[in-house]
Amino acid sequence: MKILQSISEKLQKISIIHIIFASFSIHMFVISHPNFEVLDEIFFTTFMRWFMLGIDHAPYQLPGLSFIVSPFVYVFGDNWASWRFPIVILGMVFLYFYYKVVEHVSTKKIALMTSIIMAFSPVIFVSSSLMLRDMPVMALGFFSIYLYFRQKYYFAALLIGLSALIKETAIFFVAFIVVYHILNNREKIIVRVVENIQKKSLKFVKTPLILLLIMAAAFLVPLAIYDNTVTVLEYPTKDPEYFAVNEKFERGSMRFDITMSNAEIYQKPLEQFNYVAQVTNPIHHLQVMFAKGYFTQQEVATNEFIASFLPIESGKTIHHLRYGSDLVYIDENGFEIHQKEYSTLWVQSIINYSWWHVGFWSCVILVGYAIFQRVKNKIPISKEVTFIFSGFVFFVPYLIIDVLRDTFAYYMIYFLPVMAVGLITVIYKIPNKTMRFLVFAAFLLAIIGNFLYIFPMWGF
Repeated sequence: MKILQSISEKLQKISIIHIIFASFSIHMFVISHPNFEVLDEIFFTTFMRWFMLGIDHAPYQLPGLSFIVSPFVYVFGDNWASWRFPIVILGMVFLYFYYKVVEHVSTKKIALMTSIIMAFSPVIFVSSSLMLRDMPVMALGFFSIYLYFRQKYYFAALLIGLSALIKETAIFFVAFIVVYHILNNREKIIVRVVENIQKKSLKFVKTPLILLLIMAAAFLVPLAIYDNTVTVLEYPTKDPEYFAVNEKFERGSMRFDITMSNAEIYQKPLEQFNYVAQVTNPIHHLQVMFAKGYFTQQEVATNEFIASFLPIESGKTIHHLRYGSDLVYIDENGFEIHQKEYSTLWVQSIINYSWWHVGFWSCVILVGYAIFQRVKNKIPISKEVTFIFSGFVFFVPYLIIDVLRDTFAYYMIYFLPVMAVGLITVIYKIPNKTMRFLVFAAFLLAIIGNFLYIFPMWGF
């Protein structure tokens, strides 16, 4: 028991700075592995290269990630360090503001423990190690929630609007703040609405309208500047095309995979591309994004992933798609190009079964019990349970997506921070301190063990 007490006392000396420093050190140790684009990096590095040439062939993807990474590429060159270092930094920003948010709704201990779980969660680590969009959105999203808790509403709205330039999932954070605010201030809101209705006044909508305008302006103004600065092209389909002459010397158009852009394609003048329109305003940009940026995979749609959390019928998952291939070759510029094969089955395996399911059902049980106690015994619902309940806005959309297309484990990245709070909160309900410590230690060892097991598969 003395040993456990000693370990517990030493753990209490750990701060969020220690966790961030440890996570940053591991990130920097593995940042160069692999030293070529992997997974969806192959898309975003290509989009970024075209952006730096002043052309956008893929308006179905928002350009915010290129805004973040391109300055590093311009200064330090087009390499793995420039692609990934800014994302690593944003990963550390996420850890810090996630800690501050959880500290606000719960305690420092729970905030620290959940931050440790986030730091060693493979999905979080992968997303903060590669040039992908989710981690920048999460960093700005939790920063905006922190500002909301500090009552800096206008700054929070500004950040969410800017983060939407990176990925449209920023809307989840708007939904979270709205739900949390209504639940946490429902009585005041009802009284204010009734008073304003009696006075025939609309003052109660003034602040929400201002916040909405700030978010809209933070998103639309930069997008409008982008559309009128960069040459943004719309094509008949999702894939770009250029004019070419076939073997019969007939002039036609050639559709090409943008990820296969090479020196010859990069050097083609604008008039050689078979585009149908040039995008010059954000409304047109959004029309292209929603019309051509989303697609269904009904032939492989399945409930297998969601069914692992919910008691619903499971379908058959097809995971035979490939990213790249096992190939090493010399390109036309004399560079050695490495392409490695990763099946989506491996991507699916980064789900951390050591705690995901317990965390998920912990959230469901905590919310259900809190509602029962509220209805039966009039016991107020705590901030942490309100946080967890509001956090389901990060999960529910994927119930819809799962009906339309294949659902992968990493889609749950936005809900992971909520599940971590649910898990640790349930552990803290254990009255015996020794038992509580042992349960937490078991989960922590399982999480770190899973982390160490997963990354050798990357070749780290």
